[in-house]
Amino acid sequence: MKILFVIYDNEGAQNPIPMGPCYVAAYLKNNGYEDIHYYSQDIYHYPEEHLTKYISDNNFDVIGLGFTAGYFQYNKIKKICNAIHKAENRPFFVLGGHGPTPVPEFFMKITGADAVVMGEGEIPFLNLVKSLESKTSLVNVKGLAFKDGDKYVINEREKPIKDLDAIPFPYYDPLPMEYYVNAKVFKMKRTDRMITMITSRGCNYTCNFCQRLEKGIRFRSVENILDELKKYIRDYKINFVVFWDELFMYSEKRVAEITEGIITENIKINYWCTGRLNIVNPRILEMLKESGCVYIDYGIEQFDNESLQKMNKRQTEEQIIKGIELTKKAGINIGFNIIFGNLGDTRESLRKSLDLLKKYNDFGQLRAIRPVTPYPGSALFDIAVKKGLLTGPEDFYNKHKNVELLTVNFTDIPDDEFHKLMFEANREIIKEYYNHIMDETINTYHDVYFRGDVNFRGARHI
Repeated sequence: MKILFVIYDNEGAQNPIPMGPCYVAAYLKNNGYEDIHYYSQDIYHYPEEHLTKYISDNNFDVIGLGFTAGYFQYNKIKKICNAIHKAENRPFFVLGGHGPTPVPEFFMKITGADAVVMGEGEIPFLNLVKSLESKTSLVNVKGLAFKDGDKYVINEREKPIKDLDAIPFPYYDPLPMEYYVNAKVFKMKRTDRMITMITSRGCNYTCNFCQRLEKGIRFRSVENILDELKKYIRDYKINFVVFWDELFMYSEKRVAEITEGIITENIKINYWCTGRLNIVNPRILEMLKESGCVYIDYGIEQFDNESLQKMNKRQTEEQIIKGIELTKKAGINIGFNIIFGNLGDTRESLRKSLDLLKKYNDFGQLRAIRPVTPYPGSALFDIAVKKGLLTGPEDFYNKHKNVELLTVNFTDIPDDEFHKLMFEANREIIKEYYNHIMDETINTYHDVYFRGDVNFRGARHI
């Protein structure tokens, strides 16, 4: 079987390494399927017409396309699927990821895809390929939704893989890895080389706005994580890692195991990770700092106890303040993620969140406040449908035009006033950020001319 994974162009400043399809590809390869290819639209920015010709010229048996549930992805994927349909001898093609998993029938209808892998992709995709190869019924492939004539069949879900160490490392060999390892994130030097990794799958929290593939959280062994780190250091000379788990900072015990492993094995890296402010303590931060952590991405979301409770965030204003101050004291930079417009949010709660961001802003990144979006598969989406604010996924994608605009208004604030409040809040943030950058740049020039700082290499290098 000749298998192609299409990696779409997100048209961002840089595209992240496609861990999802590369994990699935590695699992296929580990089970005897060697003829695996990647179409890297994300790197080369090919137009969709190029994909049509590429497929027509190469005679693939199966095409896989994974994506998330954003408005951009929705429109992009429709274009890509249209390009696939135009190819000669169109292969069987299947969708996967956070976008189609909760609403597979909807996405098969609007894209014309043959099937959707629901949830974690390794086992369902492998069993789909085996079934296509042996020409047996797809009805027995757990975790698969497929079109059968005029009907859409939604099979039973496949159970998640318990032993994450049994999953091979992502299959990156065919990718032009220099593009990915030379990407830059906050707190990286220009000469750093970076890789993205996960040490776990899932999250044990149930915030109402979050949509995830599987319930609960599962962990890789520390030995397995360290082996992967060593491989990337050896193969790609990386020295910076983004641990992009849904929740890296799960507990003090888990943090201790990973950080002790990094230190004991003398692995010299700096890294990002994700964290929870309600479990932060000085010991956790000390371990993270010692092992190379320079940045923690915290899901603050809102700074109002009533709003936090209604979104089921399971953290309080007091915990947020304590966690931020401890992290700053430890010398680790903080990512402020704040959303507005969830259940219980008010004009006052927006002001509180804005004041929090301004008080603790380290100006390392331009942060903005965005409206909450009830993506299909989230509890908030179900609430919107129950309240009559949405009729279903088609209505959601008709209303979800941009991440900065309301998709659904869960507050008592009229839409026009809501957007005005968001504009005013973000105007404050943007002005302060660029004033800080301006003052910092002017001070840098001052130090060159009057304090003898010969290390400055010019504004182009800032």
